[in-house]
Amino acid sequence: MALPTDALGTPQAPNRVYYSLGRMLGVEDFQADQDYHRGRLARALVQICGTGTVSGLNVTFPQIWQQNRPSAASAFVYDSNKNVQVNTGTSGTSGTNRPTFATALGGTISDGPNIVWTNEGPINPNGWQPSTPFTFPSAIIDSNGNIQILKGPATLTTGSNAPVWSTAIGIPTPDGANPAAWICVGPAQREIVVSPGLAIDRVGRMIEVPRTLCIRIEPWLANQSTVDLNNALVGSGTGNILVDVFASFVPCTRGVTPCFATQDDYDATDAFSPNRLLDSFAMQLVLRNDPNPQLPKDPWLFIGPAPTTAITPAIAQGLQQNILNANSVNVPAPVEYPVNFDTTSVFLARISIPATAGAAGQPPNFSLMTTTIDNLSRLFLYPASLVARSLGLSSGAES
Repeated sequence: MALPTDALGTPQAPNRVYYSLGRMLGVEDFQADQDYHRGRLARALVQICGTGTVSGLNVTFPQIWQQNRPSAASAFVYDSNKNVQVNTGTSGTSGTNRPTFATALGGTISDGPNIVWTNEGPINPNGWQPSTPFTFPSAIIDSNGNIQILKGPATLTTGSNAPVWSTAIGIPTPDGANPAAWICVGPAQREIVVSPGLAIDRVGRMIEVPRTLCIRIEPWLANQSTVDLNNALVGSGTGNILVDVFASFVPCTRGVTPCFATQDDYDATDAFSPNRLLDSFAMQLVLRNDPNPQLPKDPWLFIGPAPTTAITPAIAQGLQQNILNANSVNVPAPVEYPVNFDTTSVFLARISIPATAGAAGQPPNFSLMTTTIDNLSRLFLYPASLVARSLGLSSGAES
């Protein structure tokens, strides 16, 4: 994917706007003014904070079980047999180890202190039908693309007209004579979800994702070539297809145009319009078919473990020397990017899809049901307040 270039991505010759009485300012003067201030901000961010995730941008696969992940009541996952497993417990966090899901219809298994997965069976391919008997457990896909499960234990004969389906997880839908016949458990489509958040790229630009982003991974994989999928299979015959998630900065090519007379045909009628630039982002899945794909390296790993004693003058001098050397000898070069990829992008996660080699000339055989996502190998930027709390400092009413 070719992304638009940005003036801050490459070094610029020192220059700034000079104002004087009687001088008419041109377009290039205002552009230079914006570039100067944006450049100073980016330089300060990358030097003071570094590069990586500031907050959020958690990559999940809601329809597949993941360790240590929050799960709402009535949320669901698919097991390896394509059964719908619904949390019939309360909201909680999944455990560290994948549970052994019940194979019997209606069977349950606990996961963590609050989650109880109940096997609702495979999705009924016939879907909802009028005046038709359904028995517990039953799972269907409604007209909105959500999975609805029969509230059990119960037997239901559907009404003559299709229900107005609930779209909120855990909220029932009446059908026939039953006022709470079906329970919505979420979208059936398997998607990679990235939560809202903020990152700083390698040249100091802020990548802000203001909303939840969904990526349909099944169509994406279907569009990959057989050769690339086979090259992405890490392992001899049996292993994983690796897919990395990157966030990239996308500059706005044009902002609103200030207008000082309402009769002029411009984009804005407000002379004080503040949106000079409205930058955006790109979220990219990258099939790692390059040999030995690397994960990001911590630029400060070379300083070693944290001191276990008070900071002595010798320790302080060592840290100071590390700062002096940071731009010359010790900082590792970025290694997480494939060839010809945007090296200012921020690595977010690595998706591992278990697979086996296919027949000659065929793509690998893989299942998304046991996919794992590594969110912790990215670079993190720790807020000063978080560091202070970890050292035992507190403030406000809770001190």
